[in-house]
Amino acid sequence: MKLKKTCFALAGLSLVSAGAVAGDLDDRWYLSAGIGYAFGDDDRELPGMGWDVDGAPAAFVGVGKAINEWLNLELNLKGHQFDLGSNNGNWNQYGATLDGLFFFNRNPGFAPYAVLGAGALHSDTPGDNETSPVVEAGLGVMRMVNDDGDTLRAEIRHRWDFSPDLDLPGGNDTFNDWLVMVGVTVALGERPAKPVPVAVVEPAPTPAPPPPAPVTEVVVLKDVYFCFDCYHLSDEAKHKLDENALALINKRPKATFELAGHTDSIGTETYNLRLSQKRVDSVRDYLIEKGVDGTRMTAKGYGESQPVADNSTAAGRAQNRRVELRITE
Repeated sequence: MKLKKTCFALAGLSLVSAGAVAGDLDDRWYLSAGIGYAFGDDDRELPGMGWDVDGAPAAFVGVGKAINEWLNLELNLKGHQFDLGSNNGNWNQYGATLDGLFFFNRNPGFAPYAVLGAGALHSDTPGDNETSPVVEAGLGVMRMVNDDGDTLRAEIRHRWDFSPDLDLPGGNDTFNDWLVMVGVTVALGERPAKPVPVAVVEPAPTPAPPPPAPVTEVVVLKDVYFCFDCYHLSDEAKHKLDENALALINKRPKATFELAGHTDSIGTETYNLRLSQKRVDSVRDYLIEKGVDGTRMTAKGYGESQPVADNSTAAGRAQNRRVELRITE
């Protein structure tokens, strides 16, 4: 029991520490599946039966859909088998629950949520069998793992199993179990493209300040790519910067440069703008370490606002996660 309470407390602390960054809603249907472990209530060890119930591996499979920014609905089939020990047989339970996942945020990298579900489980024991209502509540987290929107997930749930008709000597009306589960969700269909904003005619602006020095050349720093949802430079990316960026900068000792960072369209505009700035800052910091005068370089993240390829394909999104060297003289 101490292990159950410790796991639940640690999960709660980790979820509370997450930042609140909302993601654009992906309302495609998805499949869910996973495995876990069910910690049986001590009251399942009925007096006089000689049963020894510790816990059991569990599994679930289901289908779900995002309803709005804070709610997913899922229908999950699930089951587990308690070993009753000493050749007493098994306590098999299987059934389904309709679950609501209430998200604190939609951050692709860390999306914590509370879960509340209700349904029914069929119990099959050596002494009797019945179908009883169950209610589940707990905490979970999802993390997007690729451009298609597939996720990893982990949950801890408490289950109230109401079994008033289970005719076993010394049996209780309600069992309190704990469940720990890990799994995946796989999105169905293509990710919908973001709508193209409609141009709005606005009043003439006030006079603008003098324009900056014109950009005379734009060079895409080839192969300086970033993995999904990260901004640290790999050794290969650093090698490419040494070959390309340093050579161009050293050939133009009087020029100034803007390092421009770009992302694909997954996530909110605010999130992507912040991520692109982190990526381009890491490039600028590396070039300064290699001896480039920092006053000659500025770094600006443009987020998803300047794509060069189709964001509806994985190949296009990979091209859009790029860094450009814009030369001004």
